[in-house]
Amino acid sequence: MVFSSYEFIFIFLPLVLLLYFSTYQTPKLQSFILAISSLYFYGYFNFYYLFIILASIVINFILGHFINHANKTPKPLLAKLLLILAIAFNIGLLGYFKYYDFFVENINAVFKTDFILKNILLPLGISFFTFQQFSFILSIYKQEEKIEGFLDYTIFVTFFPQLVAGPIVTYSEMMPQFVNPQNRRFNSDNFQIGLFAFACGMFKKLVIADTLNIFVNNGFGNSSLSMAAAWATAISYTLQIYFDFSGYSDMAIGLGKMFNINLPVNFFSPYKSESISEFWKRWHITLGRALKSYIYIPLGGNRKGKLRTYMNYMATFILSGLWHGASWNFVLWGGLNGFFIVLEKIFSSILKKIPRVIKIAVTFIITNFLWVLFRASDFHEAAMLYRQMFDIHNIGLQKIAIIVQDGIFGMPSSVAVCYFLFIAFILLFIVFFKKNTIENIEAFKSNMQTSLVTALIITVSIIFLSRESAFIYFNF
Repeated sequence: MVFSSYEFIFIFLPLVLLLYFSTYQTPKLQSFILAISSLYFYGYFNFYYLFIILASIVINFILGHFINHANKTPKPLLAKLLLILAIAFNIGLLGYFKYYDFFVENINAVFKTDFILKNILLPLGISFFTFQQFSFILSIYKQEEKIEGFLDYTIFVTFFPQLVAGPIVTYSEMMPQFVNPQNRRFNSDNFQIGLFAFACGMFKKLVIADTLNIFVNNGFGNSSLSMAAAWATAISYTLQIYFDFSGYSDMAIGLGKMFNINLPVNFFSPYKSESISEFWKRWHITLGRALKSYIYIPLGGNRKGKLRTYMNYMATFILSGLWHGASWNFVLWGGLNGFFIVLEKIFSSILKKIPRVIKIAVTFIITNFLWVLFRASDFHEAAMLYRQMFDIHNIGLQKIAIIVQDGIFGMPSSVAVCYFLFIAFILLFIVFFKKNTIENIEAFKSNMQTSLVTALIITVSIIFLSRESAFIYFNF
């Protein structure tokens, strides 16, 4: 069950909202309803996932209590040892499910061994809820927040609007909202804002991203692409992942708002960035925040000289690549992001003199190249598309139709090319020149006009519901 599905929109969400707000006079029952609903949402994907997330929740909650108790004794070493144990448990859990087969596969390749791969099923959202529980453990260790009850902690970890693909929230920013009595009553203003954001996200996902997905699937791995078709494929994915993740982020924020919960902004027009550094302050913002807190700063940040700073950037972004997936494609993708950020730091004085529009264009082109690695199934597929993108002996504008026609029945090649160019132009215009959903939410006014616009967006999106697909970031 994904946000953009019949079951979620017409059954799950209305029922949960109704049950949740109708029980506001009994807070424990209300919390129980939200916790059970979130666990049901998670278990709907695979019942097996529930055992893993519940075990993770229980063990982290118990360790958090032990750390809290140790902090109140004159034995600071005990609290530190418990912190190390908690971190080791979470890294071990994530490492086993996400990286065991990757590690064994590479051991076999390097040392010619024959260890058996387990083909472990990756629990949905494990990278996200593991980072969130890091924040809980660290908040308790640093005595920044008090421990609430187990039910509220379960909601913090499993709150369904952000459980499977973020944003990655912290204990200190979420728990006060969950236990605030004022947030337990239905708020019509918040609901309207939330519905508007949810509608915008649903449109981006179903109408835009899933349309581009047809072009992307037809292009990647296709050995007959011309130079023009290869560029069209790369740009299609650059736009697809933008609208897919932007759509999810809008829907998550909208759902949170319906429950009077303000989720942190996770996506803010990243293709308007003037550098890769700025891109990472606009793209998956909460992941960047987590990587900075849990990796970059503990490594020393920028406090130990330029060379150490550059090494810390590289290490952080290589691990960012691994966080996204257990493959060398992701490692290289992360490493190249770090490499370009290091270059920006080295040549910062020169870059300041370059006009803004050129910096935005160059950043977009670099990002477009890097997304090829992110999407390709392996190095071979990525290398093939890169070669095709620079095949000056086979420019073939008409061959753009190759990636379009399979999804548009009987469309002539010339029309297919025009159709693609028109879509690409419109979407690039939106990406670079229009306000994003967060800016529109800030200017939102509840009136007849916004109600009609919201209704229209929802109606158009529902027409496309039949081709629902999972969000790209559900894979991480």
